[in-house]
Amino acid sequence: MFGMIQLFLGTGLPVEYQVLSQLFGVSGGGFIALAVFFLFRKEKASPLNAVSKKAERTTLIRGEDGVLYEVPIKTPNSRFTLVLNIIWVVVLIFGFITQL
Repeated sequence: MFGMIQLFLGTGLPVEYQVLSQLFGVSGGGFIALAVFFLFRKEKASPLNAVSKKAERTTLIRGEDGVLYEVPIKTPNSRFTLVLNIIWVVVLIFGFITQL
């Protein structure tokens, strides 16, 4: 979101502030690139973060054979949140395009 705001500010500046406009564009693009990288990167075990995101969304249940199994906990609104995020991005891009 911060990167998109920087891109909006960079395109909205007058021609006299071309250097500042380019700085906003480069740093905004950098923020968006980092956001995309962290969005799609694989979760790796880290010695500083012993608990993974997968372990946070699971619970241990003892089966009939006495062995513990990790069972995922389904969040009830995960698809709804995904749809809202997609709509937000589409509206943001549409607003950017119509502003030009």
